[in-house]
Amino acid sequence: MLRIDGENLRYVPLMERKAKLRALVSNRNDHVLNCDHVETHGEKLFALACKKDMEGIVAKRKYDPYIVGQVQWVKIRNTAYSQWEGAGETMRARAGSRSRHLYVGCVRGGG
Repeated sequence: MLRIDGENLRYVPLMERKAKLRALVSNRNDHVLNCDHVETHGEKLFALACKKDMEGIVAKRKYDPYIVGQVQWVKIRNTAYSQWEGAGETMRARAGSRSRHLYVGCVRGGG
């Protein structure tokens, strides 16, 4: 369950949940990176993720609560990701039928 100091955060919009998390976890931590919400230029962000050989990006609506069974998000995957071998089966087994993925390839450019 999503709770901070006893407060149920499931009905709190994404942006407020992210702000609360940011207040708890410092960006100085080597294992956690708080990412800003990107409202525009999603295609450029995805192209950059592909260029950096990252798995992809996740698109979420900033005002949505986190209610199990009603969570709306799309994972946009880099099909050229260098570490996909075997990873897809593992992720599908963990997610089960709950997740929806949009498989989008990217064209690797020079530079």
